[in-house]
Amino acid sequence: MEEPFKPLSLSIRELFGNADALYKIPQYQRPYKWEDEQIEKLWDDILEAYELENDNYFLGSIITAKPRDNEKSAYVDVVDGQQRLTTLMILFCVIRDLFPTLNSENNDDPFAVDIDIIKSSISLFGKSNRLKLFTHRQHQSDFEILILNGNTTDLRKPYKYQIRTDEEPKYKFINTASIFINKLTELGIEESEGFINFLFNQVQIIRIDCKNREFAIKLFQVLNDRGMDLTAADLIKSYLIEKLYNKHKEDPDTSKMKEEQFISDWRDMEQSIKNCDLNLNDLFIIYEYYILGQNPKKSLYDELQDAFKTIDPNEVISDIKEFANRYFQNIYEEEEKVLFSFWYIRWNMYWKSILLTALHTNYPEFEKLKKQLRKFYYLYWIAGKTLSQIKQTSFNLIKWIKQNKPMVEIESELDSKISSDGIIELATRNLTSEQVASEPWIKPLLILMEYNVTDNSKLSFIELNKDLHLEHILPVRYENFEEWNHIKKDVAAKWLNSTGNLTLLGGAKNIEASNNPFHIKIEVYKGKGKYDEKNDKITAFLITQKIVTDFETSKYDKQWTYEAMTDRWDWFFTEAGELLNIDFTNEIKQHQPEIV
Repeated sequence: MEEPFKPLSLSIRELFGNADALYKIPQYQRPYKWEDEQIEKLWDDILEAYELENDNYFLGSIITAKPRDNEKSAYVDVVDGQQRLTTLMILFCVIRDLFPTLNSENNDDPFAVDIDIIKSSISLFGKSNRLKLFTHRQHQSDFEILILNGNTTDLRKPYKYQIRTDEEPKYKFINTASIFINKLTELGIEESEGFINFLFNQVQIIRIDCKNREFAIKLFQVLNDRGMDLTAADLIKSYLIEKLYNKHKEDPDTSKMKEEQFISDWRDMEQSIKNCDLNLNDLFIIYEYYILGQNPKKSLYDELQDAFKTIDPNEVISDIKEFANRYFQNIYEEEEKVLFSFWYIRWNMYWKSILLTALHTNYPEFEKLKKQLRKFYYLYWIAGKTLSQIKQTSFNLIKWIKQNKPMVEIESELDSKISSDGIIELATRNLTSEQVASEPWIKPLLILMEYNVTDNSKLSFIELNKDLHLEHILPVRYENFEEWNHIKKDVAAKWLNSTGNLTLLGGAKNIEASNNPFHIKIEVYKGKGKYDEKNDKITAFLITQKIVTDFETSKYDKQWTYEAMTDRWDWFFTEAGELLNIDFTNEIKQHQPEIV
């Protein structure tokens, strides 16, 4: 009985010099990705072992699989380890070009690595058609022209933006070569000869040869659970590719065509999310939530493997590609007030899953759903609830949307949940607190109010970052200024951090406005401060411009008074009530800070 896998401890010399040392990177693998950090670490680790005169240095393991039955090839697929193998191959080519007389004077040393050994590690008996390593089909010509058959010493280090371009790994090939050229040149020929002898003879890799790709992928998953740098998305991709092969293995032409179609759709999917906030694993988690409509009970890979068992892999990837496109176009890139409000919420994987489910299933009441979802999440956030309180309802929402449940029924379910959890009372208590300024949701809520009063033609997303400040209109150090003597200390303590005394300011404006008399604050709000000499404009926030307007019309005798704070309090709860679809009329008076 054939063993499912066979681990071999091989020196680098054996790894690339044995009769079975012919490797190719399967099409489903990601392209070469190593940049400076990974190259430097590999070099430093091996160099340190060499300088410490270690008898053996372990460089990790790689997983290979025999080719498919319909592939009459002596090459084995590299299921895991392509980054290290490709990097080593580039190093060999640099050695070949830098040191053509390598160890030519060490003929008496049987372990000396000469130029013939280097060349035979690159191609079998020097034949270019029997290269020891074939990279991705679409990048092989670049690899051959630049590295395998070219002169690497003629290459110039690429710019950083080129190196970071994943679509063209040729720049990463060149970058790796240029790093090794510098390292070996710095060592010099004599020291490099000793280093190369150590690399080939005393650096070990465990090569795990698997009888087929299916078993290799299973082993791949086990090793991933133990901390290897493999993602659930990689495993899902491998599973679907293998499933596709098994479906069409009796028809090689169809198998090849379907696999090429799959890879093309996979790349389109990756491209869709490349410039947004999701990575592949995030996308698959959201898709998992959409598929299941319930809390997953197993790992992401296991859940999706079960879900995809009876579905054609090309249909699967086509659907996920469409899923990714919808996310990028209709959520990430969409400029709309209600959608903007979701980006400040902590439970991002859940609201994204719900909205994307609605978009993907063409749910007819999407606009109503968005507003109801905003109300639900913001109320629970303001009420101080955690993920456990919203998690099951979030999965229920996915299920209800897939069932095309009318919004009137969904609203009833959510209102019942809000009522049974006492959320309105908790949220009201926190909103009317005398210490609202310390709450993480206060700035997002003020941002939502800013969106609410902004014309759609002037709408733009407001980043929640260090340049966005919560401004105390009555300043924290008001007692330092005579102009604030009309504010009594005991009453100021109640109003200072309440919703009746807060607004938004950006950047330098807040630095200058923070602790000043009211008339100076107004000048800063209007853009007249010393930080704004070249930008003589009123603050961009309409909710802050309102304070300027009231000042210029002498509404409160050009002062920030108790009456002004009371009106600001009323305004805040009117806006909050409109955003959250709650009548705060009773709460406005009942919980308003005391005026003496």
